[in-house]
Amino acid sequence: MNTELAPYSHNFASDCRRFVALLCLTLGAASFLGGCATRNTASGGRETNILGGAVAVSTQSFQPPTPATLDVDTSKILGNGDPSGRKVSLFWGLITLRDY
Repeated sequence: MNTELAPYSHNFASDCRRFVALLCLTLGAASFLGGCATRNTASGGRETNILGGAVAVSTQSFQPPTPATLDVDTSKILGNGDPSGRKVSLFWGLITLRDY
């Protein structure tokens, strides 16, 4: 009678896929469950962060954009007259749309 255990077989690729899927699910859930927050700014406007800061909407901002952002001045594109001071930052400040 042979009491030897069966050879150990382990599928490393399957475990990697499971780990990556679990990591993506965890990060996705964390960003969506990060919620939103609204605060009053020093200039009298409001700043609202959605999805843990992935989208930020500011009113009466008039602050210069940071050098590390892709800045889009919508007042030059649309030209609706008076600037509103509204600013929308996407992907934690990577892209900034502003109207001032």
